[in-house]
Order: sequence, then structure tokens, then C-alpha cells
Amino acid sequence: MALMDTGDLHPARWSRPDEAHDETAVPGTYLVDDEGRVEAHLHATRNGYGPVGFGPPRELPPVLHGESFREHLTLVGARVVASRGGTSDMCDVTIRPDYALEGFAFLDQDELAFTEVRVRFTDQDVWTGWNRFAVKYQHGALTDIGVELRFVPRIEADVDQGVLRLVDASYVTYDPHERRWAFQVRSMFEFAFARPVAINDVFDRYVYPLQVALLSASGRMPGVASMAGTSNAWEFGPGAEQMPTKWFQVRRFHGPLKTPASTDLKYLHRLSDLQFDVHMPKLLRAVDVHRFALSHYSLLHAERAAGGNLARFGVATQLIEAFDRTLHPHDVGDMALEKRLKRLEDESGNLVDEIIGNRKWRTEIAALRNFALHGDVHAIEVLRDQRPLVAASEALLLLFEVRFLVAVGLAATQAKELAVGRVHHWTIAAAITENYAALSAVAERTRVRKRGKRASRSSI
Repeated sequence: MALMDTGDLHPARWSRPDEAHDETAVPGTYLVDDEGRVEAHLHATRNGYGPVGFGPPRELPPVLHGESFREHLTLVGARVVASRGGTSDMCDVTIRPDYALEGFAFLDQDELAFTEVRVRFTDQDVWTGWNRFAVKYQHGALTDIGVELRFVPRIEADVDQGVLRLVDASYVTYDPHERRWAFQVRSMFEFAFARPVAINDVFDRYVYPLQVALLSASGRMPGVASMAGTSNAWEFGPGAEQMPTKWFQVRRFHGPLKTPASTDLKYLHRLSDLQFDVHMPKLLRAVDVHRFALSHYSLLHAERAAGGNLARFGVATQLIEAFDRTLHPHDVGDMALEKRLKRLEDESGNLVDEIIGNRKWRTEIAALRNFALHGDVHAIEVLRDQRPLVAASEALLLLFEVRFLVAVGLAATQAKELAVGRVHHWTIAAAITENYAALSAVAERTRVRKRGKRASRSSI
């Protein structure tokens, strides 16, 4: 399968799926930027009615077909975001789709489903931890250098509607200009479904949970470095068996494609910490159940998260409350935050209790939530001194991370060990303990003011 280079502007011809492409196509361009976002342009009109036959209300069909250097393109969910030139012969209409498919043929709307999917994320190779190439050498003796290919076992797990595998995708290349060999260690996730699964469901139910799994490991949302799919239900007529490939490259923004440098020790968990066939199916289910809470977790780790410590604390409390509610959906009534914190701590081995040295922090964080987020005449205190917000936010985030590992099937003791084993765990513990006194002081002042108000009311 030929791949369109990202970041390059490709000439293209576009047409509606219900018309002959060679007869009705109009010129334009096709671009996939360095983060996977797709943009297309139409540079001509047809019969004065607008590009590729759409006019008022200027709607595009559900799928749009294009061709660039014999590569077939299918835009799905395309919408017009800008237009210049009206219906003249020199118009420029900017289109952005939900996603694009690149491959050997055009796909119609009823064919947008896969039975096999391959996906690779930017951070997954550190998480996988495979080392396929063993280099043997003797210093100063070039004749003794050699490379040995290590065996990597094929691992898989049964998931809803199919099987999930983690397979080796390492490769070796030789650059004749640089006169050097490159050995690249890579892994890839593969899904094989018993029947075709709609592409939108593939994104939502299978790719996104894997993305969250790596987010929970590395602390940053990984991008989708590559994604491809095929279906055994597609029928392309006589001669289809001679096609070199039936795989389509999927283009859609799934997060940044740049992988920051990271050491193994920064990861909360890695492949070797999990039993793939046991924990990965549970992880996919956990992400589906706790999707609302995980959206808050993603927000806390966003590179461009705005709002400062107060906003971070607000998101952390929403994260914890939503997580506890979906963990215990049969609870009736609105449970107090301190009771939720106690339950989550008891279910995850009481790591925060051990760091702080007491259990009062649960009530104190609840008091801070009521005081800082609901606001009163004294709420300005937490903006002048933000140490209570820092201590509380770090404690809540750590509690969630440990409890999430328990939710995907790890024992509480193992989850605690993984959290403590991170190289930066001491910074988390220090942020909690060094700012905890300020949190206690704010909570105590809140209690004193409440007692004063009650006393004044009783004396009236």
C-alpha cells in the first residue's frame, strides 16, 4: 500500500460517489498535516452550481471520492469550512472530513467497516519494552560486530467481537547515501473481528481504549502513528485476487505524533507488568465504563491545559466523583466526597493515607472543594496561597491512578508498588506532604468559621 507523505500538498481530483469519477471530477488538493489532520481543497465548479455538484444549502455527500497519483481517496463526513470565489471557475473551497481512507479503490458509505485493524501509537514501544536486536561487538574491532534477532512471542487476548494481538513490526533498512544500517524496534496492535465493525466503532470502542491505556502508563495522550484496516466482506469483482493489498490507510487526528524522550522508569505500568490476555480485555471494558472520568484524566494531562491550580483541582474532584460513581453504579443518593475518598482508598491499598500519615485529608479535601469551588467571601484565600490546591490535586490524581489499575484487574498491592516504583514518585509525595499543612490550615479555618456562624445563629 503506497502511503501519502504527511505534510506534503498533493494534487487531487474530486467527485461525488454517485457519479463517474473520470467524467465529473474537479481539480483540487489533498493534505495530511504532521499530526494527521486532513484538509482538501476544490478549485473548480461544475455547470456553475458549485464544486462537485453541491449547491445551496452547500452540503457535501456523506463520502467524497478523490484520486491523487493513482492513489484512491475517500473522505468521510466532509464539511465546508471556507470558500472563496463563489461559483466561478477560480473558486477555492476548503473541506475538512472526520477522517480519510487511502488505498487501492473508492469505498462507498455502506463499505465503511473493517474485519482487521492495525494500529501503532507514538509511545507504545517504550511501554512494550521489546528489544528485538542484540548487537554483539568488541571495542575497536569492527570485524567482531554482529546483530542477532531476538525472538518475540506473539501475544493475544479475546475481546468483544474478536481478538486483540500485540505483534512485532520491527524492520531493518539500509541507507545507501549515508552508508549505514538502521534497526528499528516497533510493535503493533492488531484486531481481528468475527464480522465487520463500523469504522466509527473501531475508533470509539477499540482504538481509544488502547490510547487511554498508554495515557495511564506514560501520563500523556499518545498519537496514532499509523492505522490501517481491511475487510473480508468487500467484493471488488474479477481480478481482485491480483491486487497487491486490500488494506486502507486511515487518516484522522488522534493526538500529537511527536514522541517526547522518556525513560522506562517514568511509566506507571508497562507490558511486563500486565497479563495481556487477562488485563487488556478488562482495560477495554473499564475505559468504556469510566469514559467520563477518563475525559477529565486526559484533561489533567493535556500539554496545553489552562486555568492554573484552581481549575486543576476542580477537574480532579470531578474525576474522582465520576470514577467512584461508575465503579459503584448501584449506590442510591448523593454520597459525600469524603466517603467516596475513603472507599476508593480502602479499595486501592491506602497509599495516600500512608504518604500523609493520617486519614483527615479526606475530610479536608472535601472542605476545600466546598470552600474553593463553590466560593464565598473568603475563597480568595486559595488564589493568594495555592499550596492547598497543589496538595489536594496531587493526592486525588495519585488515588485515581492506583484505583484505575485495580479496576483493570491488578491487585491493590501490585498497583501501589507500580505507583511507588515510578522514578518521579518522590516528587508526587513531596508535593503532597510539603503542602499538606496549608491544606489542613484552610480546612481548619473553614471549620472555625462554620462554628462561629452556628453560634451566632443560636444566640439570636
